[in-house]
Amino acid sequence: MKHIIIIPLLLINLNFGFCQDSGLIQKLNSTIETYERVYGFSGTVKVVIHNNSTFEKSYGFANRSFEIKNNPNTRFSINSISKTFTATAILILVEDGRIDINTPISKYIPGLKTGWADSITVHHLLTHTSGLSRESGVQPHEALTFQEQIDIMGKQTLLFAPGDRYEYSNAGITLLGAIIENVSGMSYNDFITENIIQPLKLKNTGYYNGRNVVSNLAVPYRITSNGLEFTQRSKHYGDNAGGGLYSNPSDLFGFVQGLEDYKILSKKYVDMMFQSHVQSGENEFEGYAWSIKYFGNEKILFAAGSGYGTKSVIIRIPESGDFIGITTNWGNTPILQLLRDLYLTIRNKDIALLSEDKLANPTAFKRQIGTYIFNKEELTKHLGIKRTKITLQEVNGRLFLDDELLAADGNILKLTYTNELKIEFNGDKMVINMNDNIIEGIKE
Repeated sequence: MKHIIIIPLLLINLNFGFCQDSGLIQKLNSTIETYERVYGFSGTVKVVIHNNSTFEKSYGFANRSFEIKNNPNTRFSINSISKTFTATAILILVEDGRIDINTPISKYIPGLKTGWADSITVHHLLTHTSGLSRESGVQPHEALTFQEQIDIMGKQTLLFAPGDRYEYSNAGITLLGAIIENVSGMSYNDFITENIIQPLKLKNTGYYNGRNVVSNLAVPYRITSNGLEFTQRSKHYGDNAGGGLYSNPSDLFGFVQGLEDYKILSKKYVDMMFQSHVQSGENEFEGYAWSIKYFGNEKILFAAGSGYGTKSVIIRIPESGDFIGITTNWGNTPILQLLRDLYLTIRNKDIALLSEDKLANPTAFKRQIGTYIFNKEELTKHLGIKRTKITLQEVNGRLFLDDELLAADGNILKLTYTNELKIEFNGDKMVINMNDNIIEGIKE
């Protein structure tokens, strides 16, 4: 789901670095400003060209209550990009001879009392081919240790035989966190800090410790069916090898450079990390916690994360030396769409940006604003919404369907990024057309 809020233009810092192409800088900035105006983008963007040409700029508020602006040193939750740090830690232990990548995980987690522990290897966990479910069953409010999470996971059954296919699994990454602790004899936090963060001098990167305060951290925000809310900074408060880190684009670039320069891993193991181990899409393969995508003949290394009110994404193009990093504390940002447009911009391709003129005017739909009751089975089947109610609401002069920003074509509402869904009104009825499947709801 895509998200937004409109805020004034807040240009915090522009680092021209070594880039002499003022036209390209202007295009990049114009593109991001459009996302700020239309979608409410708030965060930091860093673009590196040929390893030394840098654009870096921050937008919006790190804290809306006190109107504290984002800046390039602001820290953001990076969610699943944390997995790349976890994979790096595992490979450090592999290179040190303390882990065999193809050994069953029962050797490294003796407390995991389940039959599948003897059939899943470390390699399976790193490539999301373990057969474990997407989530471990930990609830957002819980602050469980890895061992406590393992006790929950031991009750799971596999979705398929290990190695059969790719299926993304946060649960599997949790097991990697437990392996790091058991094998190293250190906490996950200490091992990551001493073996990755400190050697690479990542001054704005760290690991959350429960609810402890982190200085200079952006507060996450998002639009919900209740309007604008601040949200939890990570998906749960416990040990989290799959999403427990914070960082910013400059540090993430430094992390990538550190891997490429073999500062913390030798070439053999860096190559292993970025090897295409399993195919996950038509032009997409999986390394160890990194996706390898192809745009034409261009190889792109990709990692992304999404939380309740935060999103992050990085791409690295080894052949050209290009890098794009985006971190945001605005959960309604269509971050992959922004990434695509920035990538096309540095490749000198034309892009079509959404104009504010295309957004729905809340005043024109004032009588329709409210909550509508639908058949739950139909909502789940056609929209993936597992409830009976949908709210049409105005937030900061924009019209949303729950958390989805809406555009308008006359009296018809639609999403900003697809024509698959259309919304019309008939008296007190909301009529949703999703790929010619009609769903009707009555105003509450």
